[in-house]
Amino acid sequence: MATESFGKVVHMDDEFADRYLAAEAAMKANPPKPSNHKIKWADPKELIARLRKEYQDEK
Repeated sequence: MATESFGKVVHMDDEFADRYLAAEAAMKANPPKPSNHKIKWADPKELIARLRKEYQDEK
């Protein structure tokens, strides 16, 4: 069995291919619960103030 990954062909022996297909079937049968994790983005005003403080031109 061969599969394409990132533009490269990956060759698998029969044993590995069987394990891969079994794992894929198990994943499809019992998909993971959706994540409710929220990404905490930086406050734009605070970020701009930090950047100005760090990189301001000294006169």
